[in-house]
Amino acid sequence: MQEKQYYSEKWSFVVKWIAVLLLVILLLVIFIPSRIWNNEESMKARSQWKMEQLWDAQRMYHKLTGYYDNDMEGVLWFVSAVRDSILADSQYIGEQTIVYKGEDITINVPEFWEVEYDTVFSRPYHAKDTSLVSVYKAVELNLETGGWDTVYLGEFKDRYKYADTLWEGTIIDTAVDTIIEKVIKYKHFNLVDSLLVCPLTDEEYTVKVKGKENDTVIINSPIRGGYTERKYFFFTFKDTGHGSIMNGEASWDK
Repeated sequence: MQEKQYYSEKWSFVVKWIAVLLLVILLLVIFIPSRIWNNEESMKARSQWKMEQLWDAQRMYHKLTGYYDNDMEGVLWFVSAVRDSILADSQYIGEQTIVYKGEDITINVPEFWEVEYDTVFSRPYHAKDTSLVSVYKAVELNLETGGWDTVYLGEFKDRYKYADTLWEGTIIDTAVDTIIEKVIKYKHFNLVDSLLVCPLTDEEYTVKVKGKENDTVIINSPIRGGYTERKYFFFTFKDTGHGSIMNGEASWDK
């Protein structure tokens, strides 16, 4: 009887551990593929974002020189150098000369070129702005009742009212209030060499200038035939490619 109870307890222990093991495997099967898929989408989005920045750099370069360039690293340096020159001298517009690859290159810097540069090569982020504004306590005539109503007017929001010469009211007191607003700001990023490299394979994007007048820029991802990588022994990271851009038209937008 004791031996039978011993075997019963032993098998009960084994069954419990098997159940725990199966539960762990089930959780891995559910969550690991989801994590891999999210990683695939994240890598693709980062890679495509980088290609968009390379095209924008070519476009900004073309505005300065009138042509495109196969040397993508040189293009990044070139447009960054022009932006730095404008920061150093606000009158750096119109016909200018810049030393590039040991040669004097004549360029034409359009007015407000730097504004577009700062807008394109920036990332939006959410922030809060705190400001102090005046709040006016006033009395104004109520045309319906004929009495005087007490109102509170914002310094900027209600300027149209109290600045109107026809406004039938009087400001009797002023207070200062703190206003916190949710805003979207933009943080500038530098055109560093890491933009040239695919985040998945660490290989450089291919940039080619083609056409009879060299007016076509094609930016290709190094992942052309697909990419696979074993993950956690039993799972596979698989990517079919990140697409390409031709003169600003992205293949993934079609």
